[in-house]
Amino acid sequence: MAQDASQRWNRTEGVLIAPGTTPDEVAACLSGHDVVARMEWYPATSHLVGLVLLTDAEGRVAVTPPSRGGVVPGTGVSELAEQVARELGADVTIGPASFNALPDDVALPEVPSGASESTRTVVVSPLSAYTVPLQATLLERSLTVVSVPGIDRRIVMSTGEGPGLGAFGWDEESLPALVLTAGDGDMTVRAVMTDDIEDDAVYSWAMTSHYVWGSVAEPGPALCRLVEELLTDSTDATAIAEAVPGADVEAATAALRTEGAAGMAAMIGALGLPEWVDEVLTGRLAPAEVPGAVVHEPRGLSNAVGRSVGLMLRDPQIPGSALWQSYIYTVTERPWLVRGLVALEAALGGTLIGKGVQRRQRTGHVSAGLAAVGAMLVVDAVVELSMASWARHKELRRRADEEMALVAEELGA
Repeated sequence: MAQDASQRWNRTEGVLIAPGTTPDEVAACLSGHDVVARMEWYPATSHLVGLVLLTDAEGRVAVTPPSRGGVVPGTGVSELAEQVARELGADVTIGPASFNALPDDVALPEVPSGASESTRTVVVSPLSAYTVPLQATLLERSLTVVSVPGIDRRIVMSTGEGPGLGAFGWDEESLPALVLTAGDGDMTVRAVMTDDIEDDAVYSWAMTSHYVWGSVAEPGPALCRLVEELLTDSTDATAIAEAVPGADVEAATAALRTEGAAGMAAMIGALGLPEWVDEVLTGRLAPAEVPGAVVHEPRGLSNAVGRSVGLMLRDPQIPGSALWQSYIYTVTERPWLVRGLVALEAALGGTLIGKGVQRRQRTGHVSAGLAAVGAMLVVDAVVELSMASWARHKELRRRADEEMALVAEELGA
């Protein structure tokens, strides 16, 4: 029984670095050796070309035969790496084989890494909104958050340089997360299912792919089937769709087949995300201009903790939020009551400390219990007064912001 052609070949990946050489020249070189391959590169780094070839168990590269369809074993992978490197003056790595024929005086172009000033990132995650102030402080950058109740997700937006969400790892409450990035000509979607980066499903609409069919001008059915099965990278749209509840898997699959910005826009629609997400990623809308957006600046750890606690306690689903709302009402509407209770507590603490001192005058020994309890009451009174002042200030500012928003809405109408 004949063995299936795809079972005789292994997918082998590599990379070629050839400054001053175009992808078309690389393709012509591979075609000159009858090699069947897939090439990938970004427009900004066309000197850096990813390669995917087919090799057999003996390390021989799949090439097109001169007289019939399909592929046959050709030269060894080590020999091919050396030949291509010498012809193009390049550094070539294919599987375990590598050969460096770069001139000694060549200057390698700088490969951009990380975000740039033009980068715009949108993260869709089930993370709690009250964790965003802490994230902004940890990442040392502004983060804008909008809640999307329909899908029980938060959309966190950032622009410009700097680390993004997940740079220091993902916690379970933040997963699965979907990361959409645009900028510098690149448009990428990444589904983060676990904290292991190898489990991510990634697709870029900016990467260019090109197939080399060896010496064949028009590939036949057998060669096309083999290439599609072993050389084509098919990012699973299912993994991307699973990151957002209610996403349309078929539409997401079609979006991956759509080129450029239209593909990213189609993916946003397939995931059921608001239309303004595409406007933010394309730079037509600033994150702060999104309806319902809240901007969190990195203002220090203590400030972030205060904002996070305030957001958490205002959440009706968080235990203790009703008690917090009652406390806010008291310190805002009845501040005299709080001041009276604090003064009474401080007075009681002072009295206990005074009694401890008087006992020393009579007996020569200080009552440690009276002094400790008194000091604790005084300290607690000071903390309570500070907390009440902070809470009242935040609530009054919130009310003022709401009133200003209503006035602006009426004037706009």
